[in-house]
Amino acid sequence: MKTSKPQKHLMLATALVTILAATSAFAADGDKSKIKGLITAVNGNTLTVKDGNNAEQTINVSADTKLKKTKGLTGVIHSKVEPGALIPGLPISADVVAAGSGFNATEISFKSEDFKTAQQVQAGLAPTAARMDDFGTYEALATTEVLFASGSTTISPKGKSDLDALAAKAKETKNYQIVMQGFTDSTGNAEANQRLSTMRGAAVSNYLQQKAGLMPGRVRAPDGMGVAADAGSGSNANARKVVVKLVVDKGVQDGAK
Repeated sequence: MKTSKPQKHLMLATALVTILAATSAFAADGDKSKIKGLITAVNGNTLTVKDGNNAEQTINVSADTKLKKTKGLTGVIHSKVEPGALIPGLPISADVVAAGSGFNATEISFKSEDFKTAQQVQAGLAPTAARMDDFGTYEALATTEVLFASGSTTISPKGKSDLDALAAKAKETKNYQIVMQGFTDSTGNAEANQRLSTMRGAAVSNYLQQKAGLMPGRVRAPDGMGVAADAGSGSNANARKVVVKLVVDKGVQDGAK
């Protein structure tokens, strides 16, 4: 049976559209993008990462790739991360450039807490990939605010009592963590307020470890946040504070049950 010219043209057009649709799913060399996912395998300098769509991506790491580890709820960046920290089970966020069938990474970042969890997974001390979706998802079990006098880092008797109560609850909680953020009111200059908020956080951290008896490894380094978002203008007693939270990582907590 002969095919008419219009039918041939239609068939060719359909085939061309199919080919274009297929190739459009692949990024062109040099295209920049971001991949977020879980490292499932490491082969030399090549990572296999399962992204949010459950698709496996190949990411190449080089000496020029910047590696960043963040810590705490505010994501403070820590430098000098070795490539060996990129291990299976670690959730990462990668800035990449398309290259052939894979990608070259220009920057890779991950959370310090996620790295610890990935280490535990490899050591058989925490749940496997079935629980990975929950890792890094924190649940606050208790919160207290320690208030300070203007310009002071001294913890009041009430503040000490509140911290003692929080510490007692923490000691009854498996796999707990303590996170802290220090704040000031809006008086004074920004540089001085930044220092003061950090010093207040350090004062609370020291009390929890030295007086309340919490394990140093469970009390995270405090974050100095400067002026509180609710400080308003002038001297505001409620803004001169350290917010302290007792939290658990849901992934680790569920795996420990």
